[in-house]
Amino acid sequence: MTAVTGSSWQRISAIARKDAAELARNPGAILPAVAMVAGSLFPAFFVVVGAPMIAGRGLEASGQFSEEARAAVGQIPELAGLSGDGLIQAFLFHQFTLLLLLVPVVGAMALATHSVIGEKQSKALEPLLATPLSTIELLAAKTLTPFVFALALTWIAAALFIGGVWLVSEPGVWRALLGVRTFLMLCVLGPLVELAALQLSVIVSSRANDPRSAQQLTSLLILPITAVFVAQLMGAFIVGPTVLLLGSFGCLLLNAVLLWVGVQVFQRETILMRWK
Repeated sequence: MTAVTGSSWQRISAIARKDAAELARNPGAILPAVAMVAGSLFPAFFVVVGAPMIAGRGLEASGQFSEEARAAVGQIPELAGLSGDGLIQAFLFHQFTLLLLLVPVVGAMALATHSVIGEKQSKALEPLLATPLSTIELLAAKTLTPFVFALALTWIAAALFIGGVWLVSEPGVWRALLGVRTFLMLCVLGPLVELAALQLSVIVSSRANDPRSAQQLTSLLILPITAVFVAQLMGAFIVGPTVLLLGSFGCLLLNAVLLWVGVQVFQRETILMRWK
């Protein structure tokens, strides 16, 4: 059993290393993911720091978000102990951390579609499909490199976010971001959302011949994240630890369903015949 498992992991890792080398030769594939890092960071710092500087008065003086910030202390305990502009800044930065979930989704979509469709176009997928790998092994191999890269990029974006908050915000605000809520969002829900995006991208890419059309279909995963972000920013609700745990459980179930669908859809003969 150990030998079989070891041999399976060796096959998966060999293909993953090949995909990583191919990605290094085509850095343009990672541009959408890198651009999403900037896109997820800019709105938070503009709203929390830039807009008050332009207006010439602090967030507390403007009267915006004061009541929402105080009410959020019950659901985000890390806000306790802060007051004035510091409390409002920490509250808003917590709201904007949800945008960081777009980084793994966009990264997963860009890299997974490039991995599958790019190999179709270069005729490199045909010999790969002829190998003795099982369908699950093949799916794992095609998602491993994009998963590691997109997850690393997400954590880099989070580090830049926390570092930027430390530089420009009131004292103690950055510490308020280091809590259970942020951990659940970036280390539990984030990887599960990314895995769902990867599986959906591979499934769609196995049936599509154009990376753009595949990315347009898988970009539907961006809509729920954007909708939740807008709703919480408008005060409809607060995404606290309980909601994040429920969302993580839902994503876990979604990934199980997508894995089953992927095994059914990712059929070698059908892919080869459709591409030819």
